[in-house]
Amino acid sequence: MYSSAYAQSAQTATQTPRKPHVRTTKAAKAMKSTLATPAVAAPVVAPATRNASVLSAAAEAPAPETASKAETIMVTGSLFRDPNTTSASPITRITAKDLQQRGIKTVTDALQLLSSNGGGNLTNAWSAGGGFAAGASAPSLRGLSTDSTLVLMDGQRLSYYPLADDGERNFVDTNWMPQSIMQSVDVLQDGGSATYGADAVAGVVNMITRKEIQGFEGNAEGGLTQRGDAGHQRLYATYGHGDLARDGYNFYVNSEYQQDDPLYYRQLGYPYNNGDLTGIGGTNGNDNIVSNGTIANFAATPGAIVHPVDGSGKATGPWQLLNPSGCNSLGGIVATGTVTGTPGISQACTMNTQKYEQVAPDLRRISASAHFTANVTDRSQLVAMFNWSQARSTVTGTPYGTYGSSSYSQARLATAQNTYLPIYLPDGSLNPNNPFAAQGEHAQVSARFGDLIPTTTETSSNFRGSVRYSGWAPSNWGSDWNYDANFVGMNTLLNQTITGVPTINGINNAILNGTYNFVDPSQNSRSVLNSIAPRNVINARTQEYSGELSASKGLFHLPGGMAKLAIGGNVRWEALNAPNANPLDPNDPGAQYTSYINPVNARGSRWVESGFFEADLPFVKMLDATVSGRYDNYSEGFSHFSPKVGVNFKPIDKLTLRGTFSKGFRVPSFAETGGSNVGYINYTPTNAAFISQHLNADGSPDNYAQTYRIGQNSAGNPDLRPETSTNFSGGPVYRPTRWLTLSADYYYIRKNHYIAPNPIALSSVADDWLTSGNANLPSSVTVTPDVADPQHPEGQRRPGIVNLGYVNTNKLVTDGFDLSMEINTQLPGFLHEVHWYSKGSATFVDKMNLTNPDGSVYRFAGTLGPYGAVSASGTPKWRANWSNTFTWKKLAVTPTVYYTSGYKTTAEDQSGSGTANNCADAQAGNNFVPSQCRVKGWWDVDLTLNYQFSPRWSAYANVYNLLGFRAPYDFGTYGGYLYNSSWSQQGVVMRSFQFGVNVKL
Repeated sequence: MYSSAYAQSAQTATQTPRKPHVRTTKAAKAMKSTLATPAVAAPVVAPATRNASVLSAAAEAPAPETASKAETIMVTGSLFRDPNTTSASPITRITAKDLQQRGIKTVTDALQLLSSNGGGNLTNAWSAGGGFAAGASAPSLRGLSTDSTLVLMDGQRLSYYPLADDGERNFVDTNWMPQSIMQSVDVLQDGGSATYGADAVAGVVNMITRKEIQGFEGNAEGGLTQRGDAGHQRLYATYGHGDLARDGYNFYVNSEYQQDDPLYYRQLGYPYNNGDLTGIGGTNGNDNIVSNGTIANFAATPGAIVHPVDGSGKATGPWQLLNPSGCNSLGGIVATGTVTGTPGISQACTMNTQKYEQVAPDLRRISASAHFTANVTDRSQLVAMFNWSQARSTVTGTPYGTYGSSSYSQARLATAQNTYLPIYLPDGSLNPNNPFAAQGEHAQVSARFGDLIPTTTETSSNFRGSVRYSGWAPSNWGSDWNYDANFVGMNTLLNQTITGVPTINGINNAILNGTYNFVDPSQNSRSVLNSIAPRNVINARTQEYSGELSASKGLFHLPGGMAKLAIGGNVRWEALNAPNANPLDPNDPGAQYTSYINPVNARGSRWVESGFFEADLPFVKMLDATVSGRYDNYSEGFSHFSPKVGVNFKPIDKLTLRGTFSKGFRVPSFAETGGSNVGYINYTPTNAAFISQHLNADGSPDNYAQTYRIGQNSAGNPDLRPETSTNFSGGPVYRPTRWLTLSADYYYIRKNHYIAPNPIALSSVADDWLTSGNANLPSSVTVTPDVADPQHPEGQRRPGIVNLGYVNTNKLVTDGFDLSMEINTQLPGFLHEVHWYSKGSATFVDKMNLTNPDGSVYRFAGTLGPYGAVSASGTPKWRANWSNTFTWKKLAVTPTVYYTSGYKTTAEDQSGSGTANNCADAQAGNNFVPSQCRVKGWWDVDLTLNYQFSPRWSAYANVYNLLGFRAPYDFGTYGGYLYNSSWSQQGVVMRSFQFGVNVKL
């Protein structure tokens, strides 16, 4: 059986194969060279012709050869290879030529630009903003999040990225994948239950590697923005030897390198480079600004401020700069000087809040691959491949400080806000950091460790090996047998190194022992800085091992052709171990980091056994049906049968009506059943009885009873039910002429038992617990108490962490339309020497509705929702792209237009059901900006020029955001500052350029 996962060509059973080493005709040579592995076959986008194909292939060659009758093409997403087999599923194919013509350099970029890629996608820009799965990227077909899109290579599964999306969802990272050996990327845009796996609820992305390479191929390119920053370098080299048709084998090796330099907000123009938004009608969000004679947005900066405190910790004097001349010398911070007004706040440094933040990370990719193919016999072939790849992402952020953000982890040692500069150091000398020491007073210090830049480096190393043996055997009845046996093993090792983040003990030592010089931080040694913020290293690992056998044959003839049956089985083992980067040591709670490193962890392993089948029934020439099914059994105790039915009806030669109906099945992720993900939000106790037990001498609440950071733990829930889904897709494919193909498909996806964090309000749980303890808490919700109040240890403890866990909500439903167009022709008249290849696609989201357990419905289509689960990327109703390649002699010019529609800045998962159209409920994620009701649509135009100097040498230039369109402001999202990084990243980067040369020897 040949691979069930990708398009390919092979000899039919009726042809007598030629032996190796015998010179063959072009047609036979083509058949030989495509046996059992991917070829440059066109997608089944228009069944009106034989697979309706070849628009993509024709774009690569103005006059492609006509395939022989013996040649068969396997349909992506099917177990069969037959010229009469046509796909009822909508399939998008992006060929290597498409990528080159559009200036797309990575698999990640290709997938993020798909019109069907929706909200919940992971971008590298979101990683720079501090996403849970930093260093990785993944698509989200149909906006159903990364865990509903199955990503494969040559039809085989890949290991998960060790960090979960939002601490919850397992997904495959696309950053590591080598681009230069990709033949095409096939995107199956409906459920792939039988062939690929029932968990392919939203669709399948299958990256098909090149089958055969002869000689040397190389590339070198560089680029930068119009400002001269965000440098880009890319190199690759490939060498192959052997001709499959003549020699019976081919072997190639490949290496690839790409470096994308970081981009900071401070490198951009206004307003992105500043927290002061008064120039666009907002307010000044910078830290410590003068407002009506007082200091607004009071916060710590690298310029330390102090004030005296009494024995109970109450301030006895105003804040003052420890080093008034330090504001201008500490990282370019501007001093405000002395400000009179509000008692207790009189002096501080102003700091631009955007000074340290990143637009895009420092990202480096390195890969090496080896690929071997051999015709073992005239009827069988062996393919083996090994890939090693490393993706390294480095993200930096704003320095952390000594005061504020008092979280549960900090409270365990009553540190930060309750740790004061002593009068004397351990050696008996007066504390130079305490200007009130000579008067015998302690002091409170508020400062950022400006010489400690928080830096997180994620280095993902991927090791993948695969082998496939496939072929055909003659049979005396029906048609011949086709068989396929393959195995793949992959490990992903993630090294996460965090520096510049202080621990509780580090902050305490800096304050109590005087180890840190707050007056002049430039005097601090590296050993002192390391003692405050030691290096944090975590090693995580995922594994995937999968073996599969399948076979197919024709059984008997129907009026429309041969009825065929395919059967197969798969056994796989997958595992994840992602340890906690911020564990709590009961013997030394001060060794824990502050809330700046969220304690996230997950682990698990499982066996999955699957059996599947597919039957093709060509009842008559105009009507063909496929019936398939898959049974999956998970070692955790889950099992399910997932059927799929597809129909092609061709009433006339130019029109085909196609449709599919399928069921899907996704088991809970390792994080959803066995993980822990803690985040912190502000909480203010209001329970009078609790507050009365934690009072200062003057009757005011002490620090313990005031606003603090409470932990919200989305804990693994072993009682979760799997998600099940119902998918439907259908529509016409119309080919009025041989050079034009049009298609339209309606899709509908319903997820039952949709898994999500518990929607109950954390503050209400905390209030109930303070009132009546565990008595009135919902089932599966618990509270971990905080440590006792240092001032009143006998008082009632406050809630430290609320454990909400994941739950099965009711259902999630989305539907919409996909439109596509392909044109492949010569221009008329005097432009007849110009070849025109046009390809466009658009996706319209009609609805995206989440029904909660209480029956309420959140409507997300056309809004910024879902807000919390998808980095506030929202659900735009329209996404589209249209590329046009004009080829004249040796020159090819390709402009590509991208469009994402605008959306309301409401999000019903934040403001409640029925608020989608209420501007009063608009989100304001960038806090100092007035509410914004709607974000405008986003347009982008890219341009690529290719010139073929000779058959061996070519050069190209790419211009991104050619017309310099600016990203529309989005004041509600938190995925980017003032813009939505999922849709309009290039509108912040602005115009950028890349230049390169290709060589083939």
